[in-house]
Amino acid sequence: MTPAEIQSVMYSTVQPYDVIQAVLQQEIILYCGRLISTNPELFRGILKIRVGWVLEAMKYYLTLFGQEKKLEDHSPYEVRQLLYKVLSIKEWSNTEQLTPRRRRQLEGCLCRVPASFYNQVWDVMTRTPHGIRVAGNVIPQQPTLSNMTKSELTFPLLVEEMLNNIQQPEYRQLTVELLTIVSTILCRNPELTFSQALDLEQLMNDAAHMYVKDHNLQEEEISCLVEIPYVRSTGYLARAVVNTVLKGGQISKNIECGPESCKIS
Repeated sequence: MTPAEIQSVMYSTVQPYDVIQAVLQQEIILYCGRLISTNPELFRGILKIRVGWVLEAMKYYLTLFGQEKKLEDHSPYEVRQLLYKVLSIKEWSNTEQLTPRRRRQLEGCLCRVPASFYNQVWDVMTRTPHGIRVAGNVIPQQPTLSNMTKSELTFPLLVEEMLNNIQQPEYRQLTVELLTIVSTILCRNPELTFSQALDLEQLMNDAAHMYVKDHNLQEEEISCLVEIPYVRSTGYLARAVVNTVLKGGQISKNIECGPESCKIS
């Protein structure tokens, strides 16, 4: 979008309803522009800057650390400092002892993903003939793979839009973690494909069920996975993926294995 288009969108969709928010969003856009020039590493893994969600991340930060002062009441300098703080979460999350849920909330607001994430999702798509389902929406394998290429921007934008449909940022981040795990498992087992649509929400529910069972808990909600560190949630998510593959996946035919070229058919 050109600067004129950004201004038009901002003042036609935001200002008529909330002048303060329109000005605040304008400040965030200007500050992001400066930071991209001076500290581009802060935006690594962020495909699209969604100003509304950046503001939500800043509000989360204020809430997490018990600051009662509203974001709108902060000075421009303080807003700029808060923006830098949420974008640089990797630098201070451990020292300030962020809980796993809080870190996922902040990262989820920014929709920050690991390096090569969108390429990994593409690879997963090639192994899921019935597509990927998340938050009630499905990205079909076809015509997606026929109309797009792995290297063009349209596919990452499609996936990012799918992730943005998840309203709770911590679950959005957990979904990113899950897709990375699925990609890793499929990469290490090239003979595997999914015979049904890859339902990410169901996988998280299955993982939560296993976690609850292992720890004798009462509630079986995905929220329990959000509360635990990545190193622990990874194990349960991976188990859920493997179980799904064993139950509803399929093994490609004529896969050679071992020195004697044994075949599975």
